[in-house]
Amino acid sequence: MATSMETEFVFKFGCKGQASTLTVPVTIPMEQSVEDLTGRLVKAHNLPCYVEEDLSERLRDFVDQNTKQFYDKNSVEAIRKVQDGEVDVDNLVERWAKAFSQEVKEYAKPEEITNEQLFSEVYHSLIHSEALETLLNLEHTYAIAVEDIITQRDRDLAHLEQRQSAEMEEAVSLLGTAYSDAQVNQLAQRQFENTQMIDSKWASELSNQQETQKREYREWVMKVHEDTQTATGTPSFVQRVRALTNNMPDAGDDEPVFTQQHRLEESFTIHLGAQMKTMHNLRLLCTDILDLCRHKPHKVGGLLIPSPQRLQTAMSLYSNNLSALVLLVDNRLNSYTGMKREFAKVCEQSSDFHFPDLEQQFQRIEQNVIKGNEWRTQQKLLEEGDKISIKSSGSSGSQPREDKTTKMSVGDFYITRHSNLSDVHVAFHLVTDETLNSPEISSRHPVILGIRNILKMCFRYDIFTISIPLLLTHDMSEEMTMQWCNRRAELVFKCVKGFMMEMATWGGSDSRTIQFIVPRGCSDKMFAEFSTMLPSIFRTSNPIKG
Repeated sequence: MATSMETEFVFKFGCKGQASTLTVPVTIPMEQSVEDLTGRLVKAHNLPCYVEEDLSERLRDFVDQNTKQFYDKNSVEAIRKVQDGEVDVDNLVERWAKAFSQEVKEYAKPEEITNEQLFSEVYHSLIHSEALETLLNLEHTYAIAVEDIITQRDRDLAHLEQRQSAEMEEAVSLLGTAYSDAQVNQLAQRQFENTQMIDSKWASELSNQQETQKREYREWVMKVHEDTQTATGTPSFVQRVRALTNNMPDAGDDEPVFTQQHRLEESFTIHLGAQMKTMHNLRLLCTDILDLCRHKPHKVGGLLIPSPQRLQTAMSLYSNNLSALVLLVDNRLNSYTGMKREFAKVCEQSSDFHFPDLEQQFQRIEQNVIKGNEWRTQQKLLEEGDKISIKSSGSSGSQPREDKTTKMSVGDFYITRHSNLSDVHVAFHLVTDETLNSPEISSRHPVILGIRNILKMCFRYDIFTISIPLLLTHDMSEEMTMQWCNRRAELVFKCVKGFMMEMATWGGSDSRTIQFIVPRGCSDKMFAEFSTMLPSIFRTSNPIKG
């Protein structure tokens, strides 16, 4: 196969009826630039200056065309030799692989392992070793220390609230005699400032405690890993830490020891798919959805020990078998009210040694929410042909711009990661509104479509267990009649089935576990209705009663 060829380049030029021709050999592919060769030809053949630009353009076209023809000819010849068996294919592949590897090693930026990646690998190896019990006991010891601070904080705030309430009652009763309106307002303001000061003080102490625990825990994990890699005669670090954590605290009389409450539960096995059917597990639970997050310490021999659920959650933290739940929240990104507040209280019960705390995750999510809302605004303006001007949108209401850009739409959801919850690694916070109270919602409701997108995320990112509120609410209310609940449950069952079959068409062939959570307060009769409806919709086989 030729590595180069020589071709004659012919250039004709003239002035005032006199024609001249320049013929020179050109090597293809050309190693020098066209500009350099043009300058050399003008100087060597004493060409007039006015032809230099035309000569350069003609020479460039000539070189490009002949270079392309040269490579095309070589390519066709190389393919012919492979097809005719003149070239060893295995040898060719080996040479190509070697050349590619050398190219990547020489020019590609080496991948650097971050501290987070290193810690996750070390933790995953230790949690599947003899250090498992030690690490869990260490985490439990830290959790007890955090709970002590929370208990002291709640007691302090409760005492302050009681004292302030008594002061305000006395001031109101003496209004007009010993107290004026201005003095009562000053008292209320002073009480509010005192409450804020005490709350900030305990929040700072709790944050410092958790940060200290996180730093110490990570240092101990790395030291335990380092100690397991060395074979010395001295007592190992894991033994010293185990001795430290074996002295678990006694369960006092006022210690909140949780017992397993009886809850309504049904389990089913289903097969979905047109040709290649995949087995999935469905569970129907009547419980508070936050019970899947709360730790339930057990008392054995007078000692508090970590809950058994903590074992499975820890072992699958850095794996392809994650667990998640869906929380129904409002359109504000905070943890001040409703379910968000209760969830935040559960999260602060112990330190998260692997992920940022809830408030830090909210700060990162807020930046993405702002970007998403700006993109939506731009798309809306484009779709409406710029009918909505910036001026009109700016004067449409009294809401500050920051409030508008950080609010989310119904059906949106944001994700938080956790390592300190009982049965959950991931929480999907799904934005809802009061329209869910209507019994007439359809499968095109934004919240239903949000569940579809959540399931898509689960199929894409190895979340194999997902808990979904069956009635799209966390609490039972008076307007939720039997008919209302049956219609809502039927809608959710059918939509989830359709979504699962849709996901299976693009590669979701692994077995999944879907848990449908029914709020506490559901009657036995209503739960039995749901239990009968589920297999009729999913066409289950071999139901297993829990």
